[in-house]
Amino acid sequence: MKSNLMHFLLAIFISTYAISSEIPAYSAKYSFKSEEISISGVREFYKTENGHEMKFKASNLFANLFFLSKFGIKNNEVISDSYEIKIRPKFLDRDQYLNFDYETMEVRSEGINKWVASLKDKLVYDPLNVQIMIRTKVKQGLKSFKINIVDMEEGGSKSYEFNVVGLEECMFNGQTLQCVILERTRSNSDRKVTYYLAEELEHMFIKIIDASPETTNTLTLLEVLSLG
Repeated sequence: MKSNLMHFLLAIFISTYAISSEIPAYSAKYSFKSEEISISGVREFYKTENGHEMKFKASNLFANLFFLSKFGIKNNEVISDSYEIKIRPKFLDRDQYLNFDYETMEVRSEGINKWVASLKDKLVYDPLNVQIMIRTKVKQGLKSFKINIVDMEEGGSKSYEFNVVGLEECMFNGQTLQCVILERTRSNSDRKVTYYLAEELEHMFIKIIDASPETTNTLTLLEVLSLG
């Protein structure tokens, strides 16, 4: 009897834990700033008949940006399917398409960078869907973890370390939100990415600062269009 009760309680705990760590669908307006471009657009995460998609579309008088990630989610784990980039005008040309093939255990890249790399029986995330995994792990309460992100230029993947470095009050829309501060680093690299995740908004990114000795890129939340 005690054994059955323990199994029942454990099942409830696991179910509740899984639900609580899920990332809800959302649509939000962000601004992106770099040395090359300053632009604002809409980022969306939603469910489809075949899985999930996440995309970012932005445009101004000088440029158009389009990023689309297709993937599945199983047991709170993202399974990459494809990733597409389209950028105009041509001087910023970064058109690229990735296909993740789990039968051959390979990921193939077409466009500006052509390569084929082995998945080596490990999960690899693209630059968009990795953000779902980051939020999921932070919601689960993890303070430190590693994630493999595809190397868009050379092929294969790179392993990054993520560490929660503190909590900080963030201002958004005149409200004070509690933000988890997360840093992403990699061995033998001077690049550091800092994420500000708002607890009150299902750990949505309030700001992302991607800094290296050469340049700094910043993504900032402007408006939450829908959540859940």
